[in-house]
Amino acid sequence: MPESTKEGLRERNKRQKFENIRRAAQELFKEKGFEATTTREIAERAGIGTGTLFLYARDKQDLLIMVYLESIEKIIEESFANLPPQKPLLDRLVAIFSHFLRFYALDQETARLYIQALTFQKGLEGQRLEAARQIARFQQKLTTYLEQARQQGEIGPDVDTEQASRNLFGLYFQALGGWLGGLTDLETTINHSLRNAFALQIRGLH
Repeated sequence: MPESTKEGLRERNKRQKFENIRRAAQELFKEKGFEATTTREIAERAGIGTGTLFLYARDKQDLLIMVYLESIEKIIEESFANLPPQKPLLDRLVAIFSHFLRFYALDQETARLYIQALTFQKGLEGQRLEAARQIARFQQKLTTYLEQARQQGEIGPDVDTEQASRNLFGLYFQALGGWLGGLTDLETTINHSLRNAFALQIRGLH
């Protein structure tokens, strides 16, 4: 067998194991909850040993991030799709970020654990590094969207769209934290906390 074919088979095998692990973790977290699920159970359902499991994820928090990454990738694409251009920029920005909040609302407790895994663990390794890259890709999409808004005259010609993208993400993350912490309900978070913060930011972009 040619070496290139062997490499291709190895890569496919790795991808299949990764998907088996991700699916097993997703199923067990849904069935038993994150806290009650063990890494041994995930490995058994994925059809691998625990030693192999830890080649793909450092710990259970890494597995939780792995589960969320695929879903959030889809949310990123959906959030920018079919945005009505006739709506004000504020409405469109709130619509983009509300996709994420409504997704997290499907399982608020697990979402809280996911955000904790992202923000309260040291270092950028394993799945946390992949999550950081995903956030960077989202912010780049948002920067591009703001550049288009600038071309349409919706924001000032001298606005630093990259910095504006970071500012908006920071405001969203603050609103997300308040909601996950039980300070506000979902609709208040979207229609008051997020909207008011974004409105103030947009005012400064002119």
